[in-house]
Amino acid sequence: MRITKAAAITASTVALAMGAVACNDDGSSSSANPPASAAPTAAPTAAHSGAPSTSGGAGGSTTGGGTGSGGSTGGSGSTGGSSTGGSSSGGNGSSAKPVPAASRCRTDELKAYIQLEPPIGKLSSGLLKLSNVGKRSCEVTGYAGLGGLLADNSQLSLNTTRVPLPFPPTADNSTIIKPGDNAFAGLKWSPCDKADTTCHVLAGLVVTPPDQTTQLTADVTGLDNKPLDQLTVSAAGITVGTLQPTVGVLFQN
Repeated sequence: MRITKAAAITASTVALAMGAVACNDDGSSSSANPPASAAPTAAPTAAHSGAPSTSGGAGGSTTGGGTGSGGSTGGSGSTGGSSTGGSSSGGNGSSAKPVPAASRCRTDELKAYIQLEPPIGKLSSGLLKLSNVGKRSCEVTGYAGLGGLLADNSQLSLNTTRVPLPFPPTADNSTIIKPGDNAFAGLKWSPCDKADTTCHVLAGLVVTPPDQTTQLTADVTGLDNKPLDQLTVSAAGITVGTLQPTVGVLFQN
């Protein structure tokens, strides 16, 4: 069933219990430059306009290095990701069952925002919002790719693990974004000490929409709603959930 999103970001959240970090494949990983899990114990149903979705289950994955490599329990991957299972770095946002090309959201029709959320223990968390700034309704399915942006404006590949929560990344769970509306996804990552040579000190993040190969520079804001000029992400990278029409996924652990 396709989903129409009409709700703006609210304080409501969708809780996910997942174990590690996992594009429109059934759970895989990559980074957005160019950026599992075990199935949820209770698979959430697709959310309708304005109705928060619920989630549950533990996501598991591993991080690796091959572009679009196969997952630990899945088959061979497509550009931008692999089938259900492990994770890898490299690739773009993509889908196992892509929606027709004519209805996909193009990068130039979207704007990306990342809002930091309260920490989860020792982890940082955030909410990714893709806004339709175009003149037509379009669809996104699955995962956005993520990458780092350095102070010199160059991009850094980040390990990104994708988890199929709050629902699997299938064409039946695609989100239709009307002009002015949004799709959301939850993020979490481990911050790090800048003195650590493996710590990624970022000036921002870039986002690759599903099934696209070009990136958006996200506007990143802190808990005080002010723009962030620096973000630390450990070598483990970032965990991202599936895009959905409600206010997103805020991981709990």
